[in-house]
Amino acid sequence: MPIDWPGIAAFTLAATGITFGFVRGGEAGWCDASTLFGFGPGAALLLAFAVVERASAHPMIPLAPFRTPAFDGLVLASGAYCLGAFAFLPVLWLWLRNGAGPSFFAASLVITAQPLAFFATSALAGGALHRMPARWSIGGGGTLLVGLGDLVLLLVAQPGTSWPVLLPGPGVTGVGAGSVSPVLPAVAMASAPPARSGVAAAAANSARQLGPALGVALSGTVFHRSVPGTGAGASAVAYADGLSEVFLVAGVIGGRGPGGRCGVCEGANMPIDRPRRWFDFQSHGGEKVRNQIFQTSVFEMRRK
Repeated sequence: MPIDWPGIAAFTLAATGITFGFVRGGEAGWCDASTLFGFGPGAALLLAFAVVERASAHPMIPLAPFRTPAFDGLVLASGAYCLGAFAFLPVLWLWLRNGAGPSFFAASLVITAQPLAFFATSALAGGALHRMPARWSIGGGGTLLVGLGDLVLLLVAQPGTSWPVLLPGPGVTGVGAGSVSPVLPAVAMASAPPARSGVAAAAANSARQLGPALGVALSGTVFHRSVPGTGAGASAVAYADGLSEVFLVAGVIGGRGPGGRCGVCEGANMPIDRPRRWFDFQSHGGEKVRNQIFQTSVFEMRRK
């Protein structure tokens, strides 16, 4: 199948322009020429991407699944939960090292609490999550936990806070993200026609990458309203104010974002049988197929 180079170029440049606009907006102002130079071409290229994909015989992302409200909400939820769960981490680390004052080891423990909770939830509860309705694992469970973790950090990240008090916030966001991540591809596949299930899963995964990219730029912009530059010499109160705004934005987007409640609005109670059969094939039947391919390859080598 031919590669959709025009579509790839249009989407890449659109994402770059919009991200640049968020970065420059916090530094130079939202009406500054450089900020508008990012947002304007970025929005135009996003529209051009839709036109290119509509006209292409082999589009990078077919537009048909986006006519389904459930799929649109799911893609938005994919980006929103990742933004809410991960975009604040660079700002949190900056505060821990410059504003809060714990040791390097203690600051590392606070950051590490999130991936530990994420991997533990995905590994231990992955099977049970696949048996739940999508509205619990994504629409009303995992995304709300992400928002709750952000709000916990909003309450405790204050001047003079000791580092152990911060651990529950990243831990809760890790549990929330770990509840969404294992089932997201399967739910995306179920929200699209069978012929487009692979495209749907790829679109959801792409949104997961784009969400934190935009979120880091947005978090930095919000944070630098209170703490300019690198933050060196800023007061503890300024750091707390900047963090409060970051965690509030992350909590609203991550927990109540575009897909927080209605991301799977049409399929909130749908079973994940079809994608789960695919998942089971990959886990169990896939091993058998790989063995058959290996045995066939060995046979062909011996015959030659």
